[in-house]
Amino acid sequence: MRTNFAALALLSALSGCARTSVTGSGLTPADLARLDWDAITQRARGSTVNFGMWAGDDVRNRYFQTTVTRTLRQQFGITLRIVPCADTVELVNKLLNERSAGRHSGGSIDMIWINGENFRTARQAQVLWGPFANALPNLRFYDPEATKRDFGTPVEGYEAPWQKSQFVFAYDQGRTPEPPRSIDSLRDWIKAHPGRFTYIAPPDYTGSAFIRHVLIHFGGGWRQFQSGFREDLYARAAELSLEYLGGIRPYLWRHGETYPATLKELNRLFANQEVDFAMSYGPDFAALAIERGEFPATTRTFVLSEGTIGNYNFLAVPFNAANVAGALVTINQLMSFDQLMDMCRALGNSFPLELGSLTEAQRRSVRSLPAHAASLSIEELQSHFMPEPDAEYLTRFEKDWRARVLRR
Repeated sequence: MRTNFAALALLSALSGCARTSVTGSGLTPADLARLDWDAITQRARGSTVNFGMWAGDDVRNRYFQTTVTRTLRQQFGITLRIVPCADTVELVNKLLNERSAGRHSGGSIDMIWINGENFRTARQAQVLWGPFANALPNLRFYDPEATKRDFGTPVEGYEAPWQKSQFVFAYDQGRTPEPPRSIDSLRDWIKAHPGRFTYIAPPDYTGSAFIRHVLIHFGGGWRQFQSGFREDLYARAAELSLEYLGGIRPYLWRHGETYPATLKELNRLFANQEVDFAMSYGPDFAALAIERGEFPATTRTFVLSEGTIGNYNFLAVPFNAANVAGALVTINQLMSFDQLMDMCRALGNSFPLELGSLTEAQRRSVRSLPAHAASLSIEELQSHFMPEPDAEYLTRFEKDWRARVLRR
């Protein structure tokens, strides 16, 4: 999910290390293949699971500290302990440091919320336990395509799909009756309304996604980015994109001298009418903010006519997890129909399971999820869905953004 520059030196050193099978908490992948799921569940009962999780959303944090924690305790006797981070790269760096220090068991994290270039870094450095995903009973509810690649990196069972996200913009139709719906028209709008637009500074994943839309636009569309990293494509698209982002900078909030650091800060600027747009990977984030009294009732969401980025994010187990069994049971529960339905209602997440894998009663429940005037239909979101490009594009573009836009 984030660019892991601090890990590069460690990666170089670790790549020469002997490839060994690390067996967190005494459970090996061979044990997992041999044992039935009830045996794994019994091993997990009464244990504590340390969950490394991005903690930049207060509503999500409360949900996990209350609803999810209570469910795990009641159903499995598992105590969930959140290990918060501002950026997933912090957790990956922790694993890299622990492996470099020879800490092959008793690790500080049992499971991790991860995707994108962080997953690629973790796989290259061999700091994930597995493969395990095919052993999870609830994997059968997901689209098989979701289990194959993560930002271009083969998954190979080392992480399990969890949530599905898609980027949307929010605006107040009372202030902005017709928002710009393309990258080109957005530039025109920003220059015509100085100080009324901003985005979160990368490497925050929402801000990084915003600038990635610009890269895809100038690269000729998302299909150009689906065959691995191409240096010629990147050079052409990045140059035009950095020119675009540098060109709008003087017209941003506070003249582009500073950027919001978090999603919470951008939402506050929008709610206080300091800027006219918010943005999120959660398609229903505006509807939930309206219900909480944070956004005006006239807030609506939109996607760009050329599409917006969407992806699955994943759950993985570190190579030295102290409680592998507890992690696997917790991951499987988070992938369950009931838990995902509850998360959709509470957090506005996109429902990630394949409807064809569900019972008719379950499909009716999905269709009955409350619709909100601020939210787009599933059909509109799906018709504007753009898959993520290879993680190398993100790594390179964030670095160039810092050098060419942030520091200009």
